Amino acid sequence: MKKMEFLKLMQFPSAWETLGMYPDELFEAQVSRYEPGHEAASEHDRNGAFHWWLRQSPSREQLETLLRLAILDPDPLLGTDARVHIHKAAAFDDSLAALELELLRQANKHS
Repeated sequence: MKKMEFLKLMQFPSAWETLGMYPDELFEAQVSRYEPGHEAASEHDRNGAFHWWLRQSPSREQLETLLRLAILDPDPLLGTDARVHIHKAAAFDDSLAALELELLRQANKHS
C-alpha cells in the first residue's frame, strides 16, 4: 500500500503529508501492522502518529505543527488528548499555548 492510500484510508488529514509530519519511517511502522478492518478504528493509528512524534523530543516548531494537526483531526476527543500530551513536551511554551487558543477560536468560527 502506498503512503497516500494509507493516509486516506486511516483518515489522516492531508496536512500530515503536506506539512512533512508523516515521514517514511512512521508510515512503514504503521503500515507493517495494518490488517484489513483496522480502518474502522483509524483513530488508533492517528493517535500513534502523535505519540511517535512526542517520543522524538520534538522541537517547538514541530510541536506547533502537531497542535495544528490535533485541531484538524476528525475525532475531537483524539485531538484533545493529543493536545494534552503536547502540553507535556519539553519544548512547549506560553507562545504555543496562546497559539493553541487562537487556533481553537478559528476552528470554532468555521464549525
